[in-house]
Amino acid sequence: MASVRYYAQTMPGVEEITWLEIKQKLPDATFVGYQFAKEQNGIVLFDYSGPVDDVLKLSTAEDLFMVAAAINKVSRSRRDLRIITETVQKGEAFGRAAKALMRYRQYSHPPTYTVIPRKIGKHDYKQSELAMAVLKGMERRLPRWTAVGSGSDNTSAQVEIWANLLGSSLLLGFRLSAPVKPNRKLPKGGIKDSTAAALVLLTEPDPQDLFLDPVCGIGQTLKARRQSGPYQQLLGGDDRGVEAAQRQVMPRRGGRGRTISIREWDPSKLPIADQRVTKVATYLPTDNEPFVMGVLGELERVVAGNGRIIIFTHAYDQLKTLLREYPHLEILTGYSVMDAGHWGRVYIIKRSE
Repeated sequence: MASVRYYAQTMPGVEEITWLEIKQKLPDATFVGYQFAKEQNGIVLFDYSGPVDDVLKLSTAEDLFMVAAAINKVSRSRRDLRIITETVQKGEAFGRAAKALMRYRQYSHPPTYTVIPRKIGKHDYKQSELAMAVLKGMERRLPRWTAVGSGSDNTSAQVEIWANLLGSSLLLGFRLSAPVKPNRKLPKGGIKDSTAAALVLLTEPDPQDLFLDPVCGIGQTLKARRQSGPYQQLLGGDDRGVEAAQRQVMPRRGGRGRTISIREWDPSKLPIADQRVTKVATYLPTDNEPFVMGVLGELERVVAGNGRIIIFTHAYDQLKTLLREYPHLEILTGYSVMDAGHWGRVYIIKRSE
């Protein structure tokens, strides 16, 4: 099977973590490059010759697309609009992608579609004109497909064509992942599910894991770890109620109280034996210094030697400073990530012997 070009759209900063996931889950994939939609998304492009359904198993991406066309350098002048229309109308890559999408979706009739434009940077034309240039090309190339409007609020179209004009680069893609429900809001103090999946991925999941989230909130990292593969036990808790986490994470049948335990507790006084935990992933949503120090002190106590701890926080300078107080907790590396509209830092920490 010939390779197909895809791109995964992530939260800003997560694109490098997503490439780690691609290498793990799609070992035959080939890296193409990164792009960035400033303060909105990271993008990783890659080629893969396996089933499309394999691509849709990536959990650290916000959205997944089949690349329809890419222009590395546009002039930013109005002549871009003609080039974009011709690329959609006559481009070989666009035609191959459209056929691949039709084979995968198995539509019995020509589908409806919408164009979702995004323009970042200064250009001599408007975002609406970018969308119209794509629509003109579609009307000439695929006249039996039916346009049903433009914009991300349109949920009736069978196909979404995303037109990303990122400075001097144009990236067109057919969306493969399901649209997110309109107006979906993050829970207070919560993070994106894809960010939670990224934290779990960085723990390097293993079937022998005794996994802990000491400040689990609504249970996003616990759910991500449960979905990522076998484990020995999941432990989680919070001091603000855990009913939402229990509903989201606990299996409906079996396993309660054995492989998964979620309870209300004080994160600075964990009811866990010394050096029992092997992996930790958590989001610290506060800069309350006594609270953070209490959590770090307990992690130093309950995590076994060579255990792996992943912490995401928006108070990243403070956390880095406080970690110096705990000689057995060593920062290996980190990633700058935007979530909940603000930049934070994901620290990968090793618990030394």
